[in-house]
Amino acid sequence: MRTTTPLICRAADGKEAVKPDGTAVRYHLFPEYEIHWNELPDGVTQQWHHHDTIEETVYVVAGRMLLHWREDGRERTEELGVGDVARLGTAPHTWENKSGDPVRFIVFKLVLDGVDKREIFRNDKQLD
Repeated sequence: MRTTTPLICRAADGKEAVKPDGTAVRYHLFPEYEIHWNELPDGVTQQWHHHDTIEETVYVVAGRMLLHWREDGRERTEELGVGDVARLGTAPHTWENKSGDPVRFIVFKLVLDGVDKREIFRNDKQLD
């Protein structure tokens, strides 16, 4: 569903939740994707999970966290910091914050169709 005028979603428009581990989340669900803001407290590791159809992409806004995922029967870990992006695919994964400060990150949840749209992203801007 396309829109020709801006759709402004205020923070208060999102669905807010605090997970049992203390992670604060604000969800905004749209017809073709979901975006949510997360604040992961220090000392928290989220529950392992994966998605069969949804692909998550994470963008770190503040702080540092560890991303753990399972691949080929092995657990792998990578530290993510401000400005880092992780495309998770459907791999089982979790986040861990051992930084001493809260970590803030944005999650984009997408259901992809396998079509390469990079040329559209590069070229679909019309100057008015």
